[in-house]
Amino acid sequence: MRRASFASITALGALGLALLLDPPTARAERIVEIRVDGNTKTTDETVKLIADIEPGDELSPDVAARVRRDLVSSGLFRDVEVYWEATGGGDGVRLVIVARDKHSWVIAPAFYNQPTNKGGGVGFGENNLFGENKKLLLYGQVATGDSFFIGAYVDPSIAQTRLHGQIDVYLKSGRVFEYAAPTAWRDDPKAVRQSRLWYANLGGRIGVDLWKGVSLDARLRGATVGYSDVQLAEGAAIEDVTGDPTSTTVPSPGIEGRDVSTELIFSVDTRANWYGISSGSRVVATYERALPGLGSDFAYWYAQLSVQRAIRLMARHNLILKGAFGYGEDLPFQQEYRAGGTAQRGWKNDQFRGDVRATANVEYTVPLFTVKGLAVRGLGFADASYVTFRDGTDTPTRDYLPGSDVMGLAPLKTSVGVGTRLYLRQIVLPLLGLDFGYGLERGDYEIYLAIGLTD
Repeated sequence: MRRASFASITALGALGLALLLDPPTARAERIVEIRVDGNTKTTDETVKLIADIEPGDELSPDVAARVRRDLVSSGLFRDVEVYWEATGGGDGVRLVIVARDKHSWVIAPAFYNQPTNKGGGVGFGENNLFGENKKLLLYGQVATGDSFFIGAYVDPSIAQTRLHGQIDVYLKSGRVFEYAAPTAWRDDPKAVRQSRLWYANLGGRIGVDLWKGVSLDARLRGATVGYSDVQLAEGAAIEDVTGDPTSTTVPSPGIEGRDVSTELIFSVDTRANWYGISSGSRVVATYERALPGLGSDFAYWYAQLSVQRAIRLMARHNLILKGAFGYGEDLPFQQEYRAGGTAQRGWKNDQFRGDVRATANVEYTVPLFTVKGLAVRGLGFADASYVTFRDGTDTPTRDYLPGSDVMGLAPLKTSVGVGTRLYLRQIVLPLLGLDFGYGLERGDYEIYLAIGLTD
């Protein structure tokens, strides 16, 4: 009797272990047909391409959930339903995708009120050109700080293949303030040199999707760089810029000329976006090098690694963690790492510069209210950055301010704050952003307001 009981217990234990190691899953069905409904602009083939599904694939509840998540994350559809039904032949199922398009384009004004940069502009954004998920952006603005025009065309799947590409142009006339190097951890560096940077850039990018969410890109770009109206900032003395009180002229931040470079980008992106709430991770590694052989007047390189993790909590709350580290050698003024402004709220725009940078950002967003597709979300954030010059300050193409290679704790700056975002579910882009940031080491705050095309 004991032997029978022991055998029964042993058999039950083996069965339980087998279930733990290989739990039962829902039976997969083979897809023999895919039907797309509800789309009035996006083509059926584009819907299937985004869904990454085709006849012959196996279908399960997990696959159907992934298809719906990918379609919602594309930002093209205001509502998505996925279900399947028998075909009648008994040889598989018909997958039905109901994808109702969002309004994909917008012509909108924009208004900015940020530290050292106030102005406005107008832009046209098309998120679903030809119904094939291609992107087109045309935007221009006039401001006290940065006046610029940007145009970009993005094709996420060239001829329905794994290849993707981008062409962009960027024309800028920017008033630039340079700030004295920080001398202490609790410090608020003041502006010492003011100039106007003229910058015209044309670039192209080609890439391949190696696997789902994994891509490798190469970019070639060329630009011209110039300066005008170089002068002392209000309240500054000549020795603050040159280190020599007997100097009679204020030098430009760097040389003028042609900036030609190539860039390699490797990215792994598993993020999903559920109507403004993100989840998943993104890792991007970049390496850029100037090309004197193609006419560049600058010789530099830099590399950067950035990581982002988004966590969805309590259905509608969002925790977003970001971190990045970058290092470069012989960086010209227009390519230097910067901190301050919308990426380091609570400090002036580009208040810190260097050839090495480490940053960290934490942001938590919560829903405030939603009315007929209009959603208002609140957020709290903490930003931190460490930016300085470590490669030395003897690059011949750059005129450095005194003490720019300061090390120790002084370059570490942090901030905390709160803000809000306004979204329309029918439109891809947020329409309003308002942040209040407090710089802990300076003991002061800044307000950042953007209305219109805010992303």
